[in-house]
Amino acid sequence: MMDSALVYVLLLLGVAIGWTLGYRFARQAKKASSPDWIPSVEFLLAEANDASLERLLNVPNLDDDSIDLFLKLGRTLREKGEADRAVHLHQALFARTGLPRSTQMLLELELAIDYSYAGLLDRAERLFLRLLDARGRIQEQASLYLTELYEEEGEWQKILKLQRDKRLAVTVELAQRISHAACELAELAAKQGNFLETQQLCRQALKTDSRCARAYVVLGNLAHSQNEPREAIRCYLKAVEVDSEVIVVVLEPLRDCFVAVGDVQGLLLHLESQWRASQYVPALAARVECLAEKDGIEKAITSLLSELAEQPSNQGFFALVELVVSHKRQLDKSQLLVLYDILRRIVENEPKFVCKSCGFKAKEFHWRCPSCKGWSTVTPFVPQLPGPKLDL
Repeated sequence: MMDSALVYVLLLLGVAIGWTLGYRFARQAKKASSPDWIPSVEFLLAEANDASLERLLNVPNLDDDSIDLFLKLGRTLREKGEADRAVHLHQALFARTGLPRSTQMLLELELAIDYSYAGLLDRAERLFLRLLDARGRIQEQASLYLTELYEEEGEWQKILKLQRDKRLAVTVELAQRISHAACELAELAAKQGNFLETQQLCRQALKTDSRCARAYVVLGNLAHSQNEPREAIRCYLKAVEVDSEVIVVVLEPLRDCFVAVGDVQGLLLHLESQWRASQYVPALAARVECLAEKDGIEKAITSLLSELAEQPSNQGFFALVELVVSHKRQLDKSQLLVLYDILRRIVENEPKFVCKSCGFKAKEFHWRCPSCKGWSTVTPFVPQLPGPKLDL
């Protein structure tokens, strides 16, 4: 019985050893069959000539590792501004036979990007359009690059046509781009007096991307131009609800519309809300001006000083000076002490030194720039005031 068990164990052990050795030899054979002549991307770039590239292109057999090297090399050449060499590389690869369909499409995508970088936009467009019929990641990338190409050319209508034809792989990022294309056309239609088309395009933008604050801004501007302040207020407030940063473009018309309907208290509340949400100083300045008209200049100055004590800034200080000068007021001693503390904190937050080589800003002096590693490049920081405007 023991002899039979021992024979069985030895048999299993022999099978395991045989399988292990066979697997190891198979892997070694696979590695041996893979081309070992392929250098690194860094080596090829260091060579700085086409000899290594041609040698790479003339090899008869390519495996997955070789293809990955080609793709990395092509992208690196393109990013270095050598789009012509990248085109040559990808064209030579694309012309090969026997490559998998997925690899061919990936090479076609890289070639289209090369053409775009090289300024050969017609060729790039044709390849991107052909790749829209692919699926998965290739289609998504082709959709994005083609949309960017049309944006550069101002071909907003082409973007919307591709969307209507359902040829684009609409991701979150692409939906945002499509909605802005619709807004570009909506603004153009508004300038031409085509108000119905403006509304339709804005609705299309919101259907594509419900978070498109710009569409609400365009609708608000349209209502404002048509002397419909309440509708304009509704659209502007919806825009800042979606994206508080758009207060920078709707502040003035929003204020005008609130004044037009005589709702000063509503304006104060919304300006306060926008200042808290975005810390946009012009919103604070507009609120203080409104407060000065409603409750008096002293309350307005006190409110502004209180806000600047919490959030000191040069722009806020300038708003305070404008308020005091425009209303011909003087600050008392306690207000001047608060103002002194605000200015001190502003100065403390400014850099004291700057690298004249890379622009790195620091509060302490360095012999060697921590950013660009240059020696003796750090100098005292001197704010540069804009020069006088020249009449053209």
